[in-house]
Amino acid sequence: MFWMILGTTAQAHDDPGARVPSLRAFHTDMPITVDGVLDESFWQQAQVSSQFIDMRTGKPADQQTTVRVAYTKTHIYIAVECFDDHMDEIHASELREDRSFKGDDWVEVHLDPTHSHRAKYAFFSNPLGTRVDASEGPSGQFSTAWSAEWELKARMYDDRWVFEMSLPLGIMNYKQADNQTWGINFTRKLISTDTTSFWSYNDSDTYKPRFFGHVTGLDLADSQFDRNMEVTPYVSSRVDYNGETHQDIQTGADVSFRLTPSVITAWTLNPDFGQVESDADTIELRDTERFLPEKRLFFREGDELLQMTNRLYYSRRFTDIDAGTKASGEWGNNKFSFLNLYGDTTHNNITREGNSSVFRVLQGVGQNSNLGYFLSASEFEQGHSRTLGHDGSFYLGDDWHYRYQVAVSDDQLPGGLDTAAKDRADYLGHTSLNYEKYPWDIVVGYDGISKDFNPVLGFIPRRNIFGPYVTTGYGLRSSTEWYKNFRVYSSTRYYEDDQHETALRDYNFRTSVELQNDVGFFGGYEDEFHAPYDNTRTDLGVSLFESDYWRSLNVGWAFGTFEEVDYDELIFGKRFQPMERWPIRYEFTIRFEEEQPGRDSDTLWLNRVVFDYFFTEDMWLKSSIQHRSTNVHNISLIYGWEFRKDAKWYLVYNNLREGETAAHPDVAQSLFTKISFTFR
Repeated sequence: MFWMILGTTAQAHDDPGARVPSLRAFHTDMPITVDGVLDESFWQQAQVSSQFIDMRTGKPADQQTTVRVAYTKTHIYIAVECFDDHMDEIHASELREDRSFKGDDWVEVHLDPTHSHRAKYAFFSNPLGTRVDASEGPSGQFSTAWSAEWELKARMYDDRWVFEMSLPLGIMNYKQADNQTWGINFTRKLISTDTTSFWSYNDSDTYKPRFFGHVTGLDLADSQFDRNMEVTPYVSSRVDYNGETHQDIQTGADVSFRLTPSVITAWTLNPDFGQVESDADTIELRDTERFLPEKRLFFREGDELLQMTNRLYYSRRFTDIDAGTKASGEWGNNKFSFLNLYGDTTHNNITREGNSSVFRVLQGVGQNSNLGYFLSASEFEQGHSRTLGHDGSFYLGDDWHYRYQVAVSDDQLPGGLDTAAKDRADYLGHTSLNYEKYPWDIVVGYDGISKDFNPVLGFIPRRNIFGPYVTTGYGLRSSTEWYKNFRVYSSTRYYEDDQHETALRDYNFRTSVELQNDVGFFGGYEDEFHAPYDNTRTDLGVSLFESDYWRSLNVGWAFGTFEEVDYDELIFGKRFQPMERWPIRYEFTIRFEEEQPGRDSDTLWLNRVVFDYFFTEDMWLKSSIQHRSTNVHNISLIYGWEFRKDAKWYLVYNNLREGETAAHPDVAQSLFTKISFTFR
């Protein structure tokens, strides 16, 4: 088998006759004016490539797209023209950067500068020229947490929309060498016909870098290496109104720069994340801790390398940071990320103060595979937590993928009130085999997690489980049949505990179909035994205007039993735009819990309204209003203004009310303001 791992059949990147598109980059010394007008002379001399493939038909898309690439000693220039016979049906409304283009037409530019076939940078534009950037590591998990400074402008014409971008070499990990080939791909979403097309298309791993095309002829040995230093000091003030008024003024700073073209480092002192938007509330039925995405800027760079099947590292554990440093990048055939922080860490509602270090290395193997190594160590005022892990990801041909993960933790931690101290070593093991080729996606795996494997910096929602699981997905796409998309998914898990008693037995089945008229239907059934409870859930729903995000409407009904409580649940969601600069999302969930012996019936509901208002491209208001039946509400208003380039002012109002009765609510109000300026 080892020869298959090293000599995987996905040889497209080494075979000059490989059936992937190739585009030669044009070298120029001419500067660019990024305005969406392709009037620079080098655009007329650069090679033009097209022939995007419609992923539904596997044939050239009806509305084609052309791409060009040029470069200098300091920048990569990319130009894209999106032809459209019906420009009056273009969807373009998103003006806020780094937000998903769910309702807009868009193009994604994928780049693999080191041609490792394992990771990528992603750069998006919609027809308004709104930017989104993201990254993906060898784990295959896509993250919009990564962010960089680059230029983009778009312009709409009678028969097309066009954008050009200028990417500084210094924002990406790359090599200073001549005659380079980078991995590259382009994806276009056309909302009016609900079409997704790719420049380099493969039906196994649609978006993955191992099937990218090539951009060739990059002579970068004499590229001008810019350390891209950024220093961002800030001053903030927070006033709390909790019966008594309390004011807190803070200062701090963030610094980042490149050590080499492929290694970046960041430092932070007393960071303040008060301007970060609040997490979405839920009333979901669950018996494990809820995972929350990371939204804080400091943790973004290198985060994609720390994604693993079982999360040995979860950055949300860091709750109050005094100081920190990190470095990430590539060294030879290895990718790495290092993090060291001093401050408070919260796990299981216990907060500890001390120093924590995290180190992750991914070693490339063969064409697409890798071996991973992980080490974390937290030294607290009382006790410590240390974890050592190893994992592997191997492609056995184009369609088969094997993964494994093992880890051991050593914790010596005094417990909280009425909690025994933990002083022992525990372990985790995982193995899985995945087959992915349209229309199938099948995974067979086995998990083994000991009873107390729960490292302080990790997110391990279930423990004391040993057993197999199987998931099967089957999905069809069509532009000529009665359906647009048809999907069926099933999952089976059977876990025993360390006493060989059944701890978890899950049977899940889901199906959905989207018709050509943009009406969708979905349904599912779950039978889940989570000792000692046998939970069931059946849900059905309908969605209208599936491909038009800002007209879409979803209505669902569910019923079942959770921890011996019978319930019925209604879910409603609507998105709309009363004005182009005012997108609104509304969600409502209500659950009727039936009367049980020794327990009254109950009705729980959650209202959520989220909207943005854009005064200008540099001034916006974001609001989140969440209200629950249990006399809880969370109101968050964030005003942001970039009053000059790299200078930002935030004004944030938060109102959090908790309490089961109106007579004795626990109300917390705060007003936060922050000014920061980035020196480059």
